[in-house]
Formats: sequence, C-alpha cells, structure tokens
Amino acid sequence: MPPVLGCRGGTFEAGRLLDAFIHQRLANYVEGRNNPSNPMTSRLSPWLHFGHISSLEVVHRVLQDASWDPSMTGEKVTGSRNGWWGIDESHEAFLDQIITWRDLGFHFAHHRPDHATFTSLPEWAQATLSDHANDPRPSYTFQELEEGNTHDEIWNAAQQELRETGIIHNYLRMLWGKRILEWAPDPLTASDWMVRLNDRWALDGRDPNSYTGIFWVLGRHDRAWGERPVFGKVRFMSSMNTARKLDLTRYLAQFGTKRNDGLA
Repeated sequence: MPPVLGCRGGTFEAGRLLDAFIHQRLANYVEGRNNPSNPMTSRLSPWLHFGHISSLEVVHRVLQDASWDPSMTGEKVTGSRNGWWGIDESHEAFLDQIITWRDLGFHFAHHRPDHATFTSLPEWAQATLSDHANDPRPSYTFQELEEGNTHDEIWNAAQQELRETGIIHNYLRMLWGKRILEWAPDPLTASDWMVRLNDRWALDGRDPNSYTGIFWVLGRHDRAWGERPVFGKVRFMSSMNTARKLDLTRYLAQFGTKRNDGLA
C-alpha cells in the first residue's frame, strides 16, 4: 500500500497511542466508539498487526486502569459481553473486542486456510447470496469504488478515509462492506473487491482480524435475517439509516467531497 503521511510505526508510537486511548477515550468507549466525528476507539489495529505492540500488553494496561484483580471475575458465564470481568461497561466492552473478536479471527484463520475467500462463509450465507446473485443492483466498477466515486457521500468519505489514513472508522467499515456487496456485479466479486481494497489500502490489511470484519459483512459470525433483494438473508445496512443514527457532520467535512448527490 502507499505510505500514510504523518503515520509513524514502532513500539514508542504504539505506546503513545495506547496511553492516549486509556487516559482520554477509554472511559467513554461504549458511548463514543460508533461516533465517526469524535471516535473513542483505540485505532491500534495497525500497530498490533505489525507486532509493534502486543495485545497482551494492551489487555494488561486496560485491566490495570480498571484496578482489576482476579477476585472480581464473575463466577457464572452468561454469554453476555458485559459482567464477566466485574469492571465498568466501557472497559469490558473494549476487552470483548480485543480478546473475544480478535482471538476468534485468528482461530478461524488457523483452521481455515481459505479464510480470505467466499468459500469460507457459512453454508447458509453462501446459499442465500448465491440465490440472489442475479438480482438487479446498482453497478460500479472496481476503479470507481477505489477512487471513492459513487453517488453515496458517506461511502465515498469512508473510502477516502481509508486511502488517506489506512483506517476506516469501525462502524463505517461495516457499511463500507455492505455497500460493496450491494454494488458489485455479484457476491463473489464483492468479496474479492473488498479483500483487494482492504489489502492495498488498510494498514492492517492481510490480517486475520481485518478479514473477520470483511467477511462479517457477508454473514460470517452472524445469523440469518429477513430476506431481501441482493442481500438474501445476510444482514442489511444502508447509508440513510447510518445518517439517521450518527452525527456525521465533522466526519464528512474532513473526508467528504462535493461531487456526491445522495445516500440511497
């Protein structure tokens, strides 16, 4: 991928980012992680990917910040993402991401050498997407998507963020993938285009955890939903709903362009 201007690698920089996250954003992680205009996320994924910091160190620092000790751990496993550690909701929510979801991605990649391909999807997802492969859909070329040249201002901004910074905001990355599924000629091409865009532009591209995010878009680690065109039973997301849920004013001012004419 091209270099990201102003982005520094290395252990020192990773430690600085971790300190900033713990002291400035972690306490508001639950409320703010889905806010692209002022995200409360760690943005540590690239430094984890290149081994500049260990996930064990991150977990240790988060537990240390919460003054956790083993006696606080819950005795009953309920399946809930909260309550196991016996600490506040934001700390537990972040630990769920860096432990549960990160490990899930690495274990899946270990057991499935095809983890970056359409064939790695669960059978129900492959079947429903294939059933709808010939549904009418808006169509863009790979070049148009790579250049962020669509009618959707939110999607274009997410692609521009990826090209400029090597990262897409966590919530918008899900929408980014869902719209590629909607706009590519068929679901197999959509999975290929997502991997190509991710691996070329994302700082954490080629990472099992990165592929987990891409293939969740297509149904991995998810369940079947109500059936609709193009998506079949795979979970649907739209830019219009995203615009209603989130305040994107600052985000679009930073990464948006004036050539777009709608959301759809």
